[in-house]
Amino acid sequence: MLATMRPFIAFIRRQSSADFRVSFPDFPDCATSGKTIAEAHKNAERALALQCWRLHHEGTPVPPPSFMHEIASGGFRPEGLLVLVAPPSVAP
Repeated sequence: MLATMRPFIAFIRRQSSADFRVSFPDFPDCATSGKTIAEAHKNAERALALQCWRLHHEGTPVPPPSFMHEIASGGFRPEGLLVLVAPPSVAP
C-alpha cells in the first residue's frame, strides 16, 4: 500500500438499532459499525485495512480513492457524517 495515498471517503450514519454504521463508496462490500462514532471510525480503519489486505493477497491492486464529486455523480447517495479513513501504509 502507498503511504502517500490520500484517504478513502466513508460515511457514518446512525442505524435504527442505535449503532453507527460505516460504509465506503469505493468498496460497497466493506462496511462496519460501532456503538459510538469514535468506535465506528476505529472499526472503519480496521475494515479498510482488511479490505486492502484481501485485495493485495488476491493480486488485485487497491483502487485509488474517489473524490467526492465522483462519488456523488456515480449514484451513491451520501448520507450521514463524512469521514476520511487513511489506507494502511503496509499490509496488516
